[in-house]
Amino acid sequence: MKRYGRHLAAAGIGVALLAMAALAQAASDPFEDVLQASLADRKGVMVYVNGQAIPGRVTKLGPDTIELSSQEFRRIVVRRDRIDAVAGN
Repeated sequence: MKRYGRHLAAAGIGVALLAMAALAQAASDPFEDVLQASLADRKGVMVYVNGQAIPGRVTKLGPDTIELSSQEFRRIVVRRDRIDAVAGN
């Protein structure tokens, strides 16, 4: 009997871990969704930092920064922790 109890407990833990992973995947970051769409579709976004609007197209996503390019500037680097909002189509 003890042997089956251990197997059931291990199976229960496995199911719980799979459920947690599915929930984490479903609760994606909306900022990341907009930035990834701009990077993939090569479409423009508006990044709001300290009340200032920065237009551009995402060219690179890093863990701490995002890089944009625009008609005026070839390279714009923005720290992720400074972003207030992101708008994109």
